[in-house]
Amino acid sequence: MLRSQSSRSPVRAVRLGLATAAFGLLAGCGDVVLTDGRSLSRADQFVTSDAVASESKLFIDPTLPQTVRTVRIVPTVFTQAVSGPGLDAVERRLVANAADRALCYDLSLRYDIVSSGRADLTVRSAITRIDLTNVPAAGATIAASTAISIAGQVGVGFANTVGKVPVPRVPLGLGSLTIEAEALDARNRQRAAMIWGGAANAFTNQARFSAASDAYDLAGEFGQDFGSYLATTKDPFRGELQIPTYDRIRITTLGEAPLDPDCDAFGRAPGIDGIIGDSLGLPPDWTDRGPDARPSR
Repeated sequence: MLRSQSSRSPVRAVRLGLATAAFGLLAGCGDVVLTDGRSLSRADQFVTSDAVASESKLFIDPTLPQTVRTVRIVPTVFTQAVSGPGLDAVERRLVANAADRALCYDLSLRYDIVSSGRADLTVRSAITRIDLTNVPAAGATIAASTAISIAGQVGVGFANTVGKVPVPRVPLGLGSLTIEAEALDARNRQRAAMIWGGAANAFTNQARFSAASDAYDLAGEFGQDFGSYLATTKDPFRGELQIPTYDRIRITTLGEAPLDPDCDAFGRAPGIDGIIGDSLGLPPDWTDRGPDARPSR
C-alpha cells in the first residue's frame, strides 16, 4: 500500500534554514569529501548536486516508484578505508544504524519494507570516510553554553538578554561523513545510487562529548536524503522545505512506533531522552539504544 510522502524532519528543516542564513557570518565547517564509488556496482551514471555543508552524486531510474512495491534494507557497513582506530564497536553500530533508521522511515512512506526473503529492491550502504569530532573543542562549546545558562538563572544581564540562544561551536575539529549507497532490483541491476558527503558546521550541529557525534547526526541526514530520493525520484537537495507532518515528528523525534513494523529492526529514535541528552552534550550512545531496541512493555 502506497503512503503519501511527507516533509523533512523538523530538526533537519531547522538546521538547513539556519545554516543557510548563518553561513555568511560563520564559516566554520567540516570538510566534505566525496569518495570514488568503489563500493558500488557501477558509478558511471551520476549527476552532481549540493546544498549547505553537503554534496552528492546522484543517479535514479525515474520509473522506480512505479515498478517497486517491496524494499529490503541491508544494514550499513564500514569499508576497510575507515576500519582503523577512532570509533569503538558501539559507536560504529550507532552511526551505521542512524543511517538505516532514517532510511527506513522515508522509504516506508512509499514502499512496503521487508526484513527477509526476496524484495523488488535491495538497498545497501557503505560508510567510506569519517572525520571525527574534536571532543575538547566540542567540550569548550558545551562549557560556554552551560555558563550562559547558569548565569541566566542567577540574573546576569547578558545571559538574560540572549536567553537560551545556542552558543556557536568552536570551529575546530568539526566532523564529516561520506556514504556510498545503491538500490538494486531483483535482477541485481542498479536502479539508483548516491555518493553522499556531509559536514558539521559550527552554528547548527549540536556539540557533544563524543568523537562520533557529528557522524551520528550526519548519518541520519544521509538516510533521510537517500530514502526521500528513492521514494520520490526528486533531488533531496533541491526540494522546498515544508512543515513536518505529525507522523514525522512522533516517529523521528519522539521515538514512537514506525509506520512499517519492519523498521522496528533499527530501533526507535531516542525521543525525549535524546532531546535532553543533546542539550547536555551527552554522547549519542547514552540515549540511543541502537537496533532492535524497543520500549519495555
